[in-house]
Amino acid sequence: MKNRLVIAGTVVAACGVLAVPGLLTSANAETPPAAPVAAAPAAPAAPVSPPPTRDAAPEHEVLGDVIGTGRRDSSGELVFYGVKLQEPQLPTTTFGIMGGIRDAAGGLKDVIVANEFAGSDKAPGFHAVTGGANLDGHDVPSFGYYAGPAAKITAAGNVVAHQAKWSADPNVVVFWFDSAADPGRLRAYDAAGDNLPAGHTGVGHG
Repeated sequence: MKNRLVIAGTVVAACGVLAVPGLLTSANAETPPAAPVAAAPAAPAAPVSPPPTRDAAPEHEVLGDVIGTGRRDSSGELVFYGVKLQEPQLPTTTFGIMGGIRDAAGGLKDVIVANEFAGSDKAPGFHAVTGGANLDGHDVPSFGYYAGPAAKITAAGNVVAHQAKWSADPNVVVFWFDSAADPGRLRAYDAAGDNLPAGHTGVGHG
């Protein structure tokens, strides 16, 4: 997996159950205790499906829903999803957008993550615009995200991007193009067709 930000960290989760038995007695009872009643057999537990596996760095916790693209290769579908980032050198960057592969069983393989590296990750405008590439045998097109009410995103030549709102924050719009070419002259428009702030339109590479 290639990424634009390398983070080291470990998340440890623990849980416990404490059972406290209780006993109720009668101090002056003279009648013999009632015969014990056989307990009804416990119903078999319903089968539980294991969670999808994920070939990923452990620090990249998935945030929100996985966004499908409909693009497929021999390993599965290209998808995008938010991941949690924690880097002391980037205190205003809390997440990135991961390009990955979802296999037939729902497992995820991280391929490339793009994130803001200068200023707030949710300031109005474009962020983490990344040129397309072939990584680990997977073709990933140009992609990024926009912070704001973008109803339409275009690049040079009036090429219209695919886009989807991020469920973890609907004000963040993930977008991607059909091509791996660097998207020039990025523009975002609101529902009324008015221009939105540009933000960071420079294109990075993993």
